Amino acid sequence: MKLKTIIFLTTLISPTAFAGFINHAQVNVNAGTKTAYGSMIGARNSADNQQFISCAYVGLSANPYGVCQSRNAAGVSGYCTTTQAHHIEQIRGLSNESYLYYQWDANGKCTYIYSSTGSNYHE
Repeated sequence: MKLKTIIFLTTLISPTAFAGFINHAQVNVNAGTKTAYGSMIGARNSADNQQFISCAYVGLSANPYGVCQSRNAAGVSGYCTTTQAHHIEQIRGLSNESYLYYQWDANGKCTYIYSSTGSNYHE
């Protein structure tokens, strides 16, 4: 009987205790490897006033381009620009509930952009 009671109580408590996975990743910038990543909400909710991560799309008709930039808690910044259509598509898909990872080369050009949007990044 005790085992049945424990199992019953566990099933009642479990949905409340594990309501959903949350990933509010803080901003990480590594100038040496030219990489940056973090979640929009993690940056916004950080305890410091340094962190941010973002990308912007500039839709000029003749030459559209994208810009990604970030700064971690220590003040280390990363920045890149791109005119690559597949990068611009990634940038345009970002929201305030996105995770962003990007890389850049020695000339400040974006070489890789990854984004993910999901309930785990929601506040």
